[in-house]
Amino acid sequence: MEANRHRNGEAGIRLEHETLLEAVRTIVATLDLETALERLLYLANKSLGFRYCTILLIGENRTSLEVAARYGYPLSMMQRVELAVGKGVTGRVAETGEALIIPDVRLEDRYLEGLKDARSELVVPLVFRGRVLGVVDVQSPELDAFTESDREFLYALAGIASVAIINARNHARAIRSREEEAKRRELERELDLGRTIQKRLLPDRDPHVPGYEIAGVNLPTQTISGDYFDYVELPHGHLGIAVADVSGKGVPAALLAASLQGTIRSHVENIYSIGAVIERANNSLARSTEPEHFATLFYAVLDPRGFLTYVNAGHNPPFLFRADGRVEELTEGGTVLGTFPDLTFSEGWTSIGPGDYLVAYTDGLTDSERGEEPFGEERVVETIERARGAPARVMATVLVTEADAFKGPGPAIDDMTVVVVRRVEAHETERARRP
Repeated sequence: MEANRHRNGEAGIRLEHETLLEAVRTIVATLDLETALERLLYLANKSLGFRYCTILLIGENRTSLEVAARYGYPLSMMQRVELAVGKGVTGRVAETGEALIIPDVRLEDRYLEGLKDARSELVVPLVFRGRVLGVVDVQSPELDAFTESDREFLYALAGIASVAIINARNHARAIRSREEEAKRRELERELDLGRTIQKRLLPDRDPHVPGYEIAGVNLPTQTISGDYFDYVELPHGHLGIAVADVSGKGVPAALLAASLQGTIRSHVENIYSIGAVIERANNSLARSTEPEHFATLFYAVLDPRGFLTYVNAGHNPPFLFRADGRVEELTEGGTVLGTFPDLTFSEGWTSIGPGDYLVAYTDGLTDSERGEEPFGEERVVETIERARGAPARVMATVLVTEADAFKGPGPAIDDMTVVVVRRVEAHETERARRP
């Protein structure tokens, strides 16, 4: 081989040393793997004078060989040849970690046909601390072109290339780790912000309405959803009760819930018709958000005399459990909020008598799953029936606890929110308030 003749004697040894020194400088100067390997191929060619060379790395599955750098090979040929650990000459070296010199590839059964003018081949492993990372494959159109001296030199260069590979991978891993840590911290900040917003949406105490017990419970997931419930004190001792579920997760959902809460609160102070209040809330959401962002809402006004006016905007119908055992669903209203402006919402009306329970909830309660089986509305009804006679707060807590226990260990897929209104006899109310 012409390059081998130039490498004889002291001049050849000096060229090898200079090449290896330059290779070391290369891996010190860059942590970009592609740049380093292409430079090392150039240096190898400078010393050996080969026509074709590839650096193949073992894939993550430890079965495939992937082209990391190439010299002289057309890309179309590399795509035709199936490269795998244990297959062909390169695959054999990748499997055993032992170099091979093939004087005449036409006589080598393991040689994978690819280069028409290739006659001899030298393949050495890329090894780092006993682990084979890949191979360096050099081919020549000359017969018996490679010597033991060439093998030793390519071994030394492959050792330097292995260090470059490990350095580049460690650098990439460190960058990913920093990026993942930055993303984790950003997610934590977002979750903290979302939890703060969501916490401010929830009442800090149960409201007092003579003759009634009213309690709400929210069991949050590890993520932030758009569940919220709210109480609004109105003239003449009336009380506004809102239970809503905003689409999406995270801070955007919490912000949209906060916007909906603020819109409803601002309008109920000036508009008596709750249908008109919901219509304005819908218009506000529809004109300020994208169509895929919407909210379901149940909003009711409780008159202490035992009357309830409400609007159900696409929300899970609340249950009204009568003292005589009848169960009613409150469905009057309209569709979800925020998808289309200028919609009309109808008002529903009902009464609440002594011993009756109103139970409003979000779909996190019924959608709580064990495997693929949801808790469902039937279990909600059964749970309420079993807990009938319990105070409102106990009823709300039992519902959330039962649904969570049904799910089993692990995080819930959605927040669970329950608001219970129970009408009691006057003497029960006074007894409950007595210190």
